[in-house]
Amino acid sequence: MNSDLLFTLIERFFSDYLCSQRNASRHTISAYGDTFRLLLLFLAQRKRTTIDRLALQEICPESILAFLDHIEHERANSIRTRNARLAAIRSFARFCLPHLAGRDSASLQRILVIPLKRATKPVLGYMNRTEVAAILSAIDTSNLTGLRDHLLFSLLYQTGARISEALQLTVSGVQGSFIRFQGKGRKERAVPISPELRRELQHYVRMMKLRFDQPLFANRQGQPISREGAAQRLKQALHIACKSCQSLAGRHITPHTWRHSTAMHLLQAGVPLEVIALWLGHEQPIVTLSYVQADLNMKRECMQLLEHPNPKRHPRHPMRFSRLLSFLEAL
Repeated sequence: MNSDLLFTLIERFFSDYLCSQRNASRHTISAYGDTFRLLLLFLAQRKRTTIDRLALQEICPESILAFLDHIEHERANSIRTRNARLAAIRSFARFCLPHLAGRDSASLQRILVIPLKRATKPVLGYMNRTEVAAILSAIDTSNLTGLRDHLLFSLLYQTGARISEALQLTVSGVQGSFIRFQGKGRKERAVPISPELRRELQHYVRMMKLRFDQPLFANRQGQPISREGAAQRLKQALHIACKSCQSLAGRHITPHTWRHSTAMHLLQAGVPLEVIALWLGHEQPIVTLSYVQADLNMKRECMQLLEHPNPKRHPRHPMRFSRLLSFLEAL
């Protein structure tokens, strides 16, 4: 059956090609898994069938273009996210080509020529310190879920970690006064945390009786919470925080906004770009320059320097069970 062929190819793509042949990082495998979960759900709904009945022929240029349009307009994903999803699908198409012939092969080759969409690079959004405090204060820490959420967002702010890095942390990653992350390209870095956050993390680990190899931020099933789950918890806290902090109203705040806020606050405190780049895990300090471009206060200071060459210096302030979906969710 063609449905069996699709399942076999996807399974081999993740288990053999990405893991064994490409030695892809867990971040890449997780991101590709997210793409195929969304794609298969979309195709099943579009064809009014179950995921396990989908055939390889459904992975065609027309369906991929419809999927990309869906995530961009109905799911409100950015163009960068759209391009990242397309890159994952292209990689799968390239993997499949040597195993196929005839019409299936020609269809996949047409997927490879679907162009990436050009995008305007947005100005980075970030929160000021008052807004950060408002969101953290809005989380109810009287229950375990709220305590977990407060620790997660506190850690994101103090370390500037990517949300994927934080969610894949195990208890072993908390090493005294440091958190050890594995970032993009398997680059490891250790980031210091405050004594207060360290005590809170240690208390949480003891209270939850977490083992050394267990995820630090887990759901009720003991699995790491998803990026979508973290975004939903942040959305709930943001809704409450808007009542006490009006500047948050109408803002698009995501888990990645915490990383931007950390970098901006370090920059405003006078920390050198090279140090911030190491803190965030940027391979090149030039990547960190985007934060300088986003800081309006620094731009105003530059303008004042041009107007007044010698100024005084001031401090800067539920679906049906699916065999294929279960495989992807287990990645």
